Amino acid sequence: MTTDAALSERVLFTEVGPRDGLQNLTEDVATERKLELIRGALDCGVDMVEATSFVAPKWVPKLADAEAVMTALVAERGSEVGSRVRVLVPNRQGLERALGVGVRRVIVNVGASDGFNQRNLNRTVRQTMEEIGELARDATGADCRWDASLSVAFGCPYEGAVDPEVVLDLASELAELGAAEISIADTIGVADPAQVAGLIGRLAERVPLGYLSLHLHDTRGMGLANALSGYRSGVRRFEGSVGGIGGCPFAPRSTGNVCSEDLLYMLQRLGATLRADVGAMCSLAQWLEKLLGRELPGRLYRAGVWEPSISG
Repeated sequence: MTTDAALSERVLFTEVGPRDGLQNLTEDVATERKLELIRGALDCGVDMVEATSFVAPKWVPKLADAEAVMTALVAERGSEVGSRVRVLVPNRQGLERALGVGVRRVIVNVGASDGFNQRNLNRTVRQTMEEIGELARDATGADCRWDASLSVAFGCPYEGAVDPEVVLDLASELAELGAAEISIADTIGVADPAQVAGLIGRLAERVPLGYLSLHLHDTRGMGLANALSGYRSGVRRFEGSVGGIGGCPFAPRSTGNVCSEDLLYMLQRLGATLRADVGAMCSLAQWLEKLLGRELPGRLYRAGVWEPSISG
């Protein structure tokens, strides 16, 4: 899809900084500061914020305050916030905890390799898919929408290259189970633009293209190039982390996600229609830099949005 009409279609964007961005930091971030980050992203106009994870605190201690975060957010913004906030749940116990504090949209995860899935979820891929089937029934029965994330779709830190057929089969199964969105993740940042275009093209033959989202990491400096490839292949859902912070604690050296404001700026310059305010996202990144006390990987928040003027 490279026509002008396709390139001007609306892009849906999910900010994952409060979850994927914070989970791997060395710094401790107080609950109230996490809430400020979530509020800030919502006020910037992003379509969705991935706010936290209901994983066991011993596995991801940085997100041990998941109940407190979501309880406060629902109390502040009412039940309608459920249409713009989701949380990660690793299993049915996590779903039960999330539902207990008013969550109405969740995302589940499965790796495309047993090596990664065992370290991330302590299960084989097949065991996780069976549990996702049960979780899908529980979520649907509770009127909770669920999305799915497919990790290490382009390469695994433990098994190396991932067979695209595995990704295709898992994505198809997730769609059949009723996932509202399927996020294809380059968890360790090893994809290249040709791989992205090739996989998206094959996925589109099995899963409606509108279901697919790209979750990219900029580990090797290819994040924006891969996003551009996905966009030109017809993807209209993307995920990113403000300032480019984050990474996966179960994937060695998987440094930060593609930077939200950098990605949105690129898409906007290509003619995409966005709900998010890119300038406001830059301000949020500047706030986060001050909070963490260090320069973030993102570039646009430091350089600024370029607005050329014509003088006489």
